[in-house]
Amino acid sequence: MHKLTINRILLILFAFTLVESCSTRQDQSKQNPVLENQKNVTFFGTGKVSRYQQHKDSSLEMLAPLFFAEIFITEGGEVKNASVTFPDPQKTVHELQYRYSESEEIGDVMYLSGLASTYEELEKKFPTGEYLFSFSTPDGDVVDSAVSYKDRTYPIQPVIIFKQDGKKIGIDEVDAHKDLIITWPPFTEGAADKNGLLDDPIFVAIDSCNVEDIVHSGRPFEKNDYLTFRAADYTVAANILEPGQTYSMYVEHAVFTDTQIDNGMPGFATFASSTYMDFTTIGDTDSSYCGEE
Repeated sequence: MHKLTINRILLILFAFTLVESCSTRQDQSKQNPVLENQKNVTFFGTGKVSRYQQHKDSSLEMLAPLFFAEIFITEGGEVKNASVTFPDPQKTVHELQYRYSESEEIGDVMYLSGLASTYEELEKKFPTGEYLFSFSTPDGDVVDSAVSYKDRTYPIQPVIIFKQDGKKIGIDEVDAHKDLIITWPPFTEGAADKNGLLDDPIFVAIDSCNVEDIVHSGRPFEKNDYLTFRAADYTVAANILEPGQTYSMYVEHAVFTDTQIDNGMPGFATFASSTYMDFTTIGDTDSSYCGEE
């Protein structure tokens, strides 16, 4: 399976309270102006992802569902001693590991992930409830910052559609010298955030054979034009891709179960559905592109 099936996160994503509770935590963070103005963490949280592989005929094959917990690090930021406490009876503590990003499109993270063979197994290993994040930054420590799941569930898996010159094309007919329009059926489960922090997002990413996230539609709080549920498509500009190459990609629709600000840092919990797909560009292959001669 290609890199995107587990090396991903993608998404973002996590939760906490209703408007009143969110306001309370915002007031608490204002009592700590150092952390409120911290410059090391973009956001943090946890997600459960329904995953599918799309084939050439647009059919979808179910993949193992995924859990992740992440802390997204700002450019030049530092995070250490990161852990998350699970909502199981034993309150088990799991360490998050640093993961460097080679892409200019997406930053480094502290990361924990796990797969399950079924959704029932995913729930046993990563139960619904409150996840507590703790970590250290040069600005100060975060202790047991809570994000939790409730109310919502996985959205419908998106189906990926390619268009060029105003026409639908096959996944092996992409002309790298033209704009590529990536689209999908409407994200009907998506909604605006009742707390006004972050609306339900859409993510589009493409991996090459040598660079993860050579194309990324952007993560919230890092890129102003990131996609929300309102987006109908995403354009990959001409000549970003190379002729005669194979790429891996995904489109993800994510719904937040709630949103919060704690210690000046946004936190979320999410249910997401990701569709992965491999595609090829037409033209002569440059064997050196993938480091092969």
